[in-house]
Amino acid sequence: MFYVVDLFAGCGGMSEGFQQAGFNVIAEVEMNHFACETLRTRHLFHELIKIKEQKLYNQYVRQKISLDEIYQKYPEIKEEISKRVIEEKLEENGIDDIIEKIKSSLKYNNGSKVNVLIGGPPCQPYSLIGRSRDPDRMQKDERHYLYRHYLTIMRRLRPDFFVYENVPGLFSAKAEGGRIFEKLQNDFSSLDPAYVITPPLKKVKKKPSSYILNSSDFNVPERRKRLILIGYKKSLEVGHPLIKDVFKKIQRIAIKNRESCCLDVHDAIGDLPSLQSGEGDDRYFGGYLEKNDLCDYQKDMRKLSIGVLNHKARTHMASDLERYRFFIEHHNNGHKAATLIDLIRERPDLTPGHENLDDFIDRFKVQWWDAPSSTITAHISKDGHYFIHPDIEQCRSFTVREAARCQSFPDNYFFEGPRTEQFKQVGNAVPPRLAYYIARQIRKELNKLYEKQ
Repeated sequence: MFYVVDLFAGCGGMSEGFQQAGFNVIAEVEMNHFACETLRTRHLFHELIKIKEQKLYNQYVRQKISLDEIYQKYPEIKEEISKRVIEEKLEENGIDDIIEKIKSSLKYNNGSKVNVLIGGPPCQPYSLIGRSRDPDRMQKDERHYLYRHYLTIMRRLRPDFFVYENVPGLFSAKAEGGRIFEKLQNDFSSLDPAYVITPPLKKVKKKPSSYILNSSDFNVPERRKRLILIGYKKSLEVGHPLIKDVFKKIQRIAIKNRESCCLDVHDAIGDLPSLQSGEGDDRYFGGYLEKNDLCDYQKDMRKLSIGVLNHKARTHMASDLERYRFFIEHHNNGHKAATLIDLIRERPDLTPGHENLDDFIDRFKVQWWDAPSSTITAHISKDGHYFIHPDIEQCRSFTVREAARCQSFPDNYFFEGPRTEQFKQVGNAVPPRLAYYIARQIRKELNKLYEKQ
């Protein structure tokens, strides 16, 4: 068994991918309370599956039974979850305590060492959109240097591998007058024990686009570009020189998948129940519609799920519904996708009441059936204008479940908290399927290493 620690875990997208690849995720460190509640519920699902008690999980999401009642019946599951989910803020003064909790969980799970450290600090300071909206270009944002806490924990745990994930905007982000990527490069290169990063940071710096992974190349019905740095202990090269090709092998998988298929929005959500504005349920909506033409992706999403969770549509203003209808009809009538300029010209009565309309040209966007969705972002928690459902009969924005489907979260994955918080969790997550492909390749390398030992 190989053991994983997830830093800045969010709602667990990266952890879920590693779990699916056969790893034991013994610790997830996250500061957001609602995301931690989701992590705890996800571990509850996995633990109940192990003992063939999924019915209790199904009763919980349907509010037929409380968590306390489950924990009273299985106190060992409560203790297990308390070890795995560490609700703490990663900051300098608290790192020793966090490391002790990680080691305690490792011991509780009969592990001798952490094999893989995964995670990615909050990406808002590196986001091109975030910087465009901030007068200081996010240069004063303290989150720029959260990656150093990641490195501190890595030095202390000394994992065989690490996976560092962030947005492509990291390459151009600045703070204190310098480029963050160069500071990161210097900090990573000074690690002790020495780690080899693949792809090498010098190559990444010269041609960053070559080292960006797009989730749509990994059977995810969403375009989502991410910088993924994979590192391993340099000492592991002895007797295992091909370990340096681990990232190249993942790239080859991307190319092969890109040539064979590309999942789209219809694959993602075409089988989900129809809703009107305001309809649905934030917990358990109901069972599945009977369909004989499910695609493989939809079948995978439905596995081990009682039905449709987190599927409630926003209640939209009448004016927004009219705008949504305009954008959908414009495309359905044979035109190219409309922008706000088209709306103002053809339906001036629907012009939004914003002062700086030039900043909102692409504010409304329909996610068309025959293409992967746009990148699901945390902004979806504020409004759904960028994620308009393509079905004019529904004429609304995406639900949390539809956003989660585009991100490749299985239907049995329940998001805790108010709907706004659910949207944030999904928007900030790493697609589990992308994480799975990365995890699977790392697991192959670990198998080779430990077979020899």
